[in-house]
Amino acid sequence: MDFIKIIKFIIFIHLSLLLFELESNYIKIKYLSIKAKEQHEIHKLNKKILTIPIAYATDNNYIYPTIVSMTSLVLNAANYTFYDIYVLHSPDFKEESKQVLKSVEDKYHYICQITFINMMNLYKGLYINSKIPVTSYYRLSLQDILPDINRIIYLDGDTLVFQDLKELIELDMKGNVILGFLDSIPEAIESFGFKNATVLNCGVLLMDLDAIRKYGYAKKMEDFISKNKHRLNQQDQTVINVVMQDRIAPIPPKFGIWDFDGKKVKNEHLERQWPKLRYNKTEFDYAYNHPAIIHFVWPKPFWRLKSKYYYKWWDYARTTGYYYKIMFKSPIPSDVIIV
Repeated sequence: MDFIKIIKFIIFIHLSLLLFELESNYIKIKYLSIKAKEQHEIHKLNKKILTIPIAYATDNNYIYPTIVSMTSLVLNAANYTFYDIYVLHSPDFKEESKQVLKSVEDKYHYICQITFINMMNLYKGLYINSKIPVTSYYRLSLQDILPDINRIIYLDGDTLVFQDLKELIELDMKGNVILGFLDSIPEAIESFGFKNATVLNCGVLLMDLDAIRKYGYAKKMEDFISKNKHRLNQQDQTVINVVMQDRIAPIPPKFGIWDFDGKKVKNEHLERQWPKLRYNKTEFDYAYNHPAIIHFVWPKPFWRLKSKYYYKWWDYARTTGYYYKIMFKSPIPSDVIIV
């Protein structure tokens, strides 16, 4: 009997500490929100605001991951940053879905504004699969639908942002038109004749829209898609990596590093990269432990027990106003405390 009591006591202590950690993180995030509002008002009065364009692409099935990503974006904005967010969406996008995402602007109007862009049936009929919908192609049109924007940061909905993105938007692109996180799957472009070349994952991109327009890449992408519409095995990623091969380059790994399942998977990803372009292991490890943006690339990433950052994802989910709906939609892990 005494042994059972000891076990129960240990479980109680463990759950109490876990709940305390979750509550502490939640309080920190709420504090960030209050302080950010105060500081943004001061900077607006002094006219010292930096506007950073951000793009997302989504449909009705991905609004909850997207609102969590947006929330992490605005809550980690610097006092001088204002995010101009564009949401590219499918033609069947519901008004209810818009209201979910619009709630971020309603709550944090001093940090962001959100514009919805209906992509109609653009890219209809192109190759997709059960994991990647047609919305993945929408980022290919940013230079056309946003003609007055010079640079933009594209974020997939399965990302978390932990830092202000001033450093990212102001990176020296050294003549390249797109920067992204190095992928380790060259199959996307090898069938098109590229060997040992740069292969980017397109979940986090810094895009020079002016340069894309200048070099005529919109027409080149259109022609490539027309000729290869049934060979786009990695959708938009195939298009970008093949068509822009001469003007794409790696982004610093802290901007878009993946939420790997353990050290082994992380090291395997690094080893599979083409040696001449491979990230330095020191910077790669540092980026994984101190990310500016984390990208959950695996299936159902936000509630995987082994995921290093899934607690963080749920912390931000709690601040959205849709926490219980997200839990209802998601098979929440048994060790996440419902409060």
